Amino acid sequence: MIPQLATLAGLLCLSAAQSTPVPVVDLEYSQYQGYYDPDFDLNIYKGIRYAAPPVGKLRWQRPQTPAENRSEVMQATENPPQCPQTRNGGSGSVCNKVACACMDTPVSGEDGGGYGMGSVGEFDFRQQLPVNNNSYIAVGIQYRLGAFGFLSSGDVAHHGTPNAAIHDMRFALQWVQTYIHLFGGDPSQVTIAGESAGGGAVMLLTMAESDNDKPLFNAVISASPYLPTQWGYSDTQPSESYYRFAKAVGCLTDGIAANGSVFDCLVSQDSAKLQTASDAVSASGHYGQWAFIPVTDGTLIKDRPSVQLLSGEVSGIRVLTSNNLNEGAVFTPQNLKTEEAFKGFLLNNYPLLTPDNITGILDLYGLPANATSILADSNGQTPPFSTTNSEWGSGWQQVANNFYAEATFVCPSYWLADAYTAKASKRTGKGEAKAWRYQYSVSPASHGNDVQPVFNIPSPATANMPRDLLDGLQHAWGNFIVHGVPSLAPVTSENGGSWPQWAGKEGHENYMLNFNVTGGVPVATQGQWDGANITTYAYVDGNGTGAPLEAVFDVVEGSGWEGGRGRRCQLLADLGPYMMA
Repeated sequence: MIPQLATLAGLLCLSAAQSTPVPVVDLEYSQYQGYYDPDFDLNIYKGIRYAAPPVGKLRWQRPQTPAENRSEVMQATENPPQCPQTRNGGSGSVCNKVACACMDTPVSGEDGGGYGMGSVGEFDFRQQLPVNNNSYIAVGIQYRLGAFGFLSSGDVAHHGTPNAAIHDMRFALQWVQTYIHLFGGDPSQVTIAGESAGGGAVMLLTMAESDNDKPLFNAVISASPYLPTQWGYSDTQPSESYYRFAKAVGCLTDGIAANGSVFDCLVSQDSAKLQTASDAVSASGHYGQWAFIPVTDGTLIKDRPSVQLLSGEVSGIRVLTSNNLNEGAVFTPQNLKTEEAFKGFLLNNYPLLTPDNITGILDLYGLPANATSILADSNGQTPPFSTTNSEWGSGWQQVANNFYAEATFVCPSYWLADAYTAKASKRTGKGEAKAWRYQYSVSPASHGNDVQPVFNIPSPATANMPRDLLDGLQHAWGNFIVHGVPSLAPVTSENGGSWPQWAGKEGHENYMLNFNVTGGVPVATQGQWDGANITTYAYVDGNGTGAPLEAVFDVVEGSGWEGGRGRRCQLLADLGPYMMA
């Protein structure tokens, strides 16, 4: 049987081609027939339903089995409807800088992908699979978004379930366990993968499944795992979002519930009204923040990541995790010029921080007196580091950019790698858990820039990249899925290795791979971001005026990277109770 990759994106199943016409697959509750794509030699099945539509009384409940429909063979040839989108995050939509689904496409249905936005149409595995010889099956998962998937409060917990979208993901993975063999897949060789919110969801699933005697997956890929904050399900922040949402819908007026209970009123509303309210509540929050995100619910998600990951309580036996060089700028207000502005930024994002906490942060993140003010990326190993300079900003602005990046994406990736090494130390005689890490540093290396190269999606961003860089990333993912090691080249009997594993133990060197390029000519592009000019760079070969663009694969030490990232990640873990991380 063939291994498979389950990505937290949108429902899309690709299988190695068998014949034409594509076989009808009988899932007991329904029968589906996909189509054959001769360009990629793939059988493709789109829009397969794994759960009942979560509408009406099924809203904010755990997913249910689809209704039986065997009267016809369903044609699995079109993407399912996109789920209701929460287009805005904070006072500025991140869609100006990050590839995302900012669309006005009509929505029919309430099940889809991403914490607030995204859809199946954004992910296409057809480009990546052939690079890896069509050696695994890819399955994409749609789940509820925004308030539909992450509404939380004591009221929601009493009448329904917080983290409904995380339950959707588990339900879909249970579907994979039950039915993937019908597509030629092996349920014992499942790798789950995701980027950004998808990477954060992968991280949370490793935690949720840590005590499952029948694991739903054995390996994980988590790129830029998103961890904004993770409040308790009935804490002030999610509860305020719940009641603001109810007020926006019309289910709460002057503190009085309409038509009985707030929850019953919400359940009775139509999708369009709920979507508008979800979007409005998210748009009125802090800059770059979502209102509806995962919470610690005590049953599925039992603890905060900085606690559970560092104790090694995770499911699966291996992890490949990563980050981009410049993760934070697109989520950070670009007008932070002073220490006081940086402190205000911290308290806006993390209101529980104490004066002593702020002092501790400034000790490691504060701007040195001799800091330069150049707009240039760090090489990670010699000053100036990304703590104070990048092509996106310098000075206190870059301090804020880097703090957000490390707190929200980078250190969660470090903690996830650490989790598997901690698990390995607990599994004497039961097999060893393994971890690998990498960083994507190709300019502009902002959040999400690694997605198109990984999925081999043709675009201006990838047009000038060296082919061996793209192949290296795609082989790393494919070899990790199929062979268990992220080798940059096709794995053979003579070449079964990869870059060194992440050690994760105090006193040991934590190796990771840095993907970058050298040569070429940096071409500056001016852009507007919240009223601030930002210069980003794309490297081209200069039509003969620059050296040929070449891939660089450097094995580097991760804890000392960027002037001591390991120490900063430890500080953020220690501040977990105050940052809800």
